[in-house]
Amino acid sequence: MSWVGKLRTSPNMVLFVVSLALCVEEILYGAVAPLTPMSPAHIKDEHMVSTLYGAYALGLIIAAPILALITDRIGRRQPMIVGVVLLIIATILFLVGSTPEMVIVSRMLQGAGAACTWTAGLALVAEYFVAKRVWAMGIALLGGTIGAVLGPLVGGEMYDLFGYARTIYFMLAILAIDATLRFVFISKKQLVKVKGPWKDTFAEVGGIITDRSVLTAAFAVSLAAAGWAMMEPLFPMHVMKIAKASPATVGALFTFSNFIYAFMPPVVDTVSMKLGVRPTAAIGLFVTAVSMPLLALTPNLTLATVVLCLITVGYAFTMNPTSAELGDAVDRRGSSSYAIAYAVSNLSYSLGMIAVDAYVQYVTDTAHKLQLLHILSICSALFFLSIPLFLIKVKTTCPAPSSTN
Repeated sequence: MSWVGKLRTSPNMVLFVVSLALCVEEILYGAVAPLTPMSPAHIKDEHMVSTLYGAYALGLIIAAPILALITDRIGRRQPMIVGVVLLIIATILFLVGSTPEMVIVSRMLQGAGAACTWTAGLALVAEYFVAKRVWAMGIALLGGTIGAVLGPLVGGEMYDLFGYARTIYFMLAILAIDATLRFVFISKKQLVKVKGPWKDTFAEVGGIITDRSVLTAAFAVSLAAAGWAMMEPLFPMHVMKIAKASPATVGALFTFSNFIYAFMPPVVDTVSMKLGVRPTAAIGLFVTAVSMPLLALTPNLTLATVVLCLITVGYAFTMNPTSAELGDAVDRRGSSSYAIAYAVSNLSYSLGMIAVDAYVQYVTDTAHKLQLLHILSICSALFFLSIPLFLIKVKTTCPAPSSTN
């Protein structure tokens, strides 16, 4: 067996390829915001910028369910390759698009490419890691987190140094590396496929999306997304108010919190091995629920940063084991349809972000202006109410139809 063949059979190599793919996707997502006003379309209107974020979400929401069905029938390799191809096309359109319509199409394709990567990628991780699934999911999600940190730097700092076109060329270069790794090191021969007639596949879809474990985990994913999305607008507003923090300082604090997250996968894995996946997620929800209202009570930058780090820890304890729980729920069904479960997760994450964005806009407008403590306390209460769902013992679900493998 050649060295390429050996690496193709290595779970750690698959984890590296998926983690890098998630990192690259998040770099592209984060780079768009600072680069959009400099694009050939010259989009500077706030409503149009908001429309671009909506176009991304729309592309993801449309593509995720379709890809889940295809991925579980034909394997993970093809959707992973299609995903990076869509990202390359989207980036080229962003480079040359001279009208708002072309940029909107670019963002929709980017959302569809992200759906491919996050659905098939997490399905790959769940498939290759069973005993160490919480740890592996933490590493994969860490790749996305690193990309989220680097994205704005690529879009902002690189633009200042090299200009718009060269920054996009750099993004295309890392996409080329990503595409090469996906093509070379993800082998379709290794991957389990769902066989049998389509009616069995649709029956499995119905079983998974109504599975209590999947629904509970998906709800926790949406809460984790909401908790972090809550911090993105409210934390900067708060520290600018109490400490006159500059945008650079705010960015450094978010980077520091992501640095904390980088050390969490082995910690979360150790706790989950001792307590179980669902109790570990409950701990994450509890830490987040307690920490959120504390932000409004912090009088200085240091304490506010401590709260941000606590919420980061809560996110890790919620998201990492919950991502593993989705794979465990599929295993308990005697199925291999991981992509369906992770499509549900991706949709839940998107809906959690959309919901909290709408919530923050509603409660902070002039007609419904609430104090920060009240805004965060309402969300904290929702987290507390969800904790019992993860403390209830889950019964093993009946196996999937015999025609699925």
